[in-house]
Amino acid sequence: MELFNLKRYAPEQKAADPQKETRLLEKLQGIIAEKKKILEEKAKEKNERSDKVVEKIEEPEEEEEQEVEEEIPQEPVDPDTFRILGDEQFVKKEKVKRTLPSWLAHPIVISNDLSDKSELVEKMKFLSSEMKENLKKMGMETLFPVQKQVIPWILDAHSNPPPFRPRDLCVSAPTGSGKTIAFALPIVQLLRKRVTQKIRALVVLPVRELAAQVFTVFKNLSKGTNLDCLLFSPNRSLAEEQKLLVKEINGKIHPRVDIIVATAGRLVEHLCETPGFCLKDLKFLVIDEADRIMEQIQNDWLYHLENHLQKDFHGGKIPFSLMTLSEELSRQPHKLLFSATLSSDPEKLENMKLFQPKLFTSVVTEFKYSDQDQESAKQLVGKYTTPSELREKICQTELQKKPLTLFKLIKENSWRRFICFTNNNVAASRLAFVLKKMVGDELVIEELSASLHKMARQSILKKFSSGKIHGLVSSDTLGRGIDVPKIDAVVCYDCPRHVRTYIHRIGRTARAGYLGTAVTLITEDDRVGFQRILTTAGKPALEEIKVSPETAEETTEKYSTALMELQKHLKKDKKRKPRKTVKDKNTEKKPFKKMLSELSKDKKVDPEKSKQKRKKKGLDGEETSSKKVKLN
Repeated sequence: MELFNLKRYAPEQKAADPQKETRLLEKLQGIIAEKKKILEEKAKEKNERSDKVVEKIEEPEEEEEQEVEEEIPQEPVDPDTFRILGDEQFVKKEKVKRTLPSWLAHPIVISNDLSDKSELVEKMKFLSSEMKENLKKMGMETLFPVQKQVIPWILDAHSNPPPFRPRDLCVSAPTGSGKTIAFALPIVQLLRKRVTQKIRALVVLPVRELAAQVFTVFKNLSKGTNLDCLLFSPNRSLAEEQKLLVKEINGKIHPRVDIIVATAGRLVEHLCETPGFCLKDLKFLVIDEADRIMEQIQNDWLYHLENHLQKDFHGGKIPFSLMTLSEELSRQPHKLLFSATLSSDPEKLENMKLFQPKLFTSVVTEFKYSDQDQESAKQLVGKYTTPSELREKICQTELQKKPLTLFKLIKENSWRRFICFTNNNVAASRLAFVLKKMVGDELVIEELSASLHKMARQSILKKFSSGKIHGLVSSDTLGRGIDVPKIDAVVCYDCPRHVRTYIHRIGRTARAGYLGTAVTLITEDDRVGFQRILTTAGKPALEEIKVSPETAEETTEKYSTALMELQKHLKKDKKRKPRKTVKDKNTEKKPFKKMLSELSKDKKVDPEKSKQKRKKKGLDGEETSSKKVKLN
C-alpha cells in the first residue's frame, strides 16, 4: 500500500534543512564537469589515433601495432541525477580490400627470354626416347622456358595413383613462346603406351587455321607411336569425318582415333549428330587461346560438352556409393588452358569449373615474389607480356598519306617478309590492291582475310611460309591463326581497338627466339587511344620510327595511279556484284499472265474469271467502281 501513500509538501521540512537544494545543484554541476572532461579526453585520444593511422598510410613498410583502448572506470550512477545519452564512441569501419584467389595470387613465374639454349633435349631425363627423336626431326635442339616448366609439371601430375586427381592448369605466356608443344608433348608421351583405342584427348581452338597448325604438331610428335589423330575441319563433309571418327564392329560403335583437334562449332555438330561419339574415357581437355574461346558463345559449345561428359560419366544417374563417386571423379578430364592474354578475372574463369588450378605466367623483368605481398601479385597477374626479342615502335602519319607511309617503311627498311593488319576485310582488300600497284614486280603482296574462300586462304598461307609471297595484308579475324617463323616486321596499319588485339597482332613476329619489329601507324586522332592501350599493357612510351619527308615524283605518280585504278576497280565490282536477293519459289515475282496459266493447269481455273475477280479486289492496282462507292 506504500504506492498509494502521497508525500505531501510540508513547509516545516524546508525550514529544517534550507541548504539541501544548493548542495544537490553543486553536486550535479560537478558530475557534468567530470563528464565533459571525460569526453574531451576521448576526443583527444581519437585525434591521436587518426594521426597514427595517417602516419601508417604514409609509411606502409612499418609494422602495424595493435592499440588497446584504456577502459574508463564508470562511477555508480546516482538515481537522483540526470543520465547523459549518446556518449558512445563510434569507430569508422575499415574498407574491405580486394584480394585475389590463392592460385591467382601465387603463380609460378616463367621467364620470357628465349635465348637460353644451354640445356639440350638429349640430356632431359623427363622426355622419352620417342619424343627426343621426334623433336630432333622437327628441328628442336632445346626447349623454351614455358616448355621446361610446364611439361615436367604435367608429367608429374599424372604420376599419382588413380584416386588422386591432377590439378587443372592455366598458362599465360607470350605468343611464339612454344605453348603448343608445351601441352602436345606430355599428352603424346602419356598416351603412347595405350592398349585399346579410345578418345582420350580433345583440343578445342577458336580458328580453323590455328587448329590445322596444332594438328600438324600432334602428327609430328606422334610419329613412331600407335596414336591416331583427327582434325575436325570444314574442308570435309560431316559424313566423311564420321567415317574417320567411328567404326562399327559386331553391332557396336568403336572410336578410330585417340586425339581430336577441333573448332568449337564443329565439335558441337559431332556431339549432336554423330552416333556413338563418346567422350567417357577423355583424359585431357585442352583449350588453346582460352580468352577468346571463353567469349565464344557460338552454339554454346561448353554447355553441350559438359552435358555430354556428365551423361557419359555416370549415365545421368546419381552414384550409389562413395567408391563409385570417387571413381567417377577420378575420371574427370584434366583441363589445360593456354593463352597469351589469359584473363585474370575469377568470374570468367569460374565458368570453366577448374579443379584446384595452378597458374604459370611470364614477366618481362626479373620479379622477386613475396608470399604475403598481395600488391605485387596484382601487378604480376593479368599483365600482357611480349617476347624480349620484340622491338615495338610507332610511326606518326596523316590519314590521307597512310598507304604512302607504309610503302616508304617497306622500301627504306628492306622488309622481305611482313604482315600488315587492318580492322576489317574491306580495308584489307583495298590496301592490298594499292600496295600491289605501287610495288609492281619487286615484291609479291596478297590479301588474307575472311572474305576469301578457305582454300584460297590456305594456299596463300603456304606460299607465304615457303617465301613465294613477301607480304600479307590481313584482317584481325586471322591474326591468331598465322604461325610463320622469321617474319621481319608486323605493321598495324589501323590502330587496334583493344589491348588483346594489339598483343596478338605484334605476336606474329619475334617468335621462337628470332628478332622482330612491330610498327603501329598512328594519326593525331589515334594517339590518345593508343596510349591508353600501352598503359593497360603496362608498356612505356614507344620509340618513334620516321620515314623520309621527301617523296620522289615517281612514287607520287605511282600512288596517284594506284588510287585512280582502285576507284575504277570498285566501280566495276559494283556493276558485277548486284545486290544479293534471296529468291524463293513462293515469293518470286512472275508475270501475271504466266501465273494465271500455272493456276489454270493446277486447279483448272478459267483465266478470264480469275482476272475479273482480281480486278474487283483491286489486286491489279486499279480501283473498281464498287470500291469507290464504298469509300465515298
